[in-house]
Amino acid sequence: MEKIREWAEEYCREHNLFLVDIAAHAKNITVSADSMTNITIEECAKLARFLIARLEEETEILNHYTFDVSSPGMSNSFKLPIQYQKRIDKSMNVVTKEGLEFEGYIKEVDDAKVIFEQIIPANKKTKEEEKKIAHTLTYNQILKATIPFKFKK
Repeated sequence: MEKIREWAEEYCREHNLFLVDIAAHAKNITVSADSMTNITIEECAKLARFLIARLEEETEILNHYTFDVSSPGMSNSFKLPIQYQKRIDKSMNVVTKEGLEFEGYIKEVDDAKVIFEQIIPANKKTKEEEKKIAHTLTYNQILKATIPFKFKK
């Protein structure tokens, strides 16, 4: 797995991509990559061909495992600061390890933390005005951060 990670990181650096994750489950290895402009199917296919060629040259792993390369997907939690950076000023669903759940906009990102802004709408019945709450969270505090999926009526 470490060799696959090295090869994937090398390819991603050279092609303006970033490696999100490598996982092995049962008889399947999954490589997840992205870019700041959203990775395309063609880019995933090129990365897959590159990695498969390396695996065939240097190992027999493909005799024992299936191999997939894809984007991280909307339902998978973010793992890297660069994923948050990519979504500055966009909405995220966040669950903290302490159990706090909210939808908020990413306002700032650095290597140690993310600042989200939660907007609580005005309530006409109680005459409460709109509130904005800033949540500064380290990556270790975040249990899950995903892109909200909105259905249009």
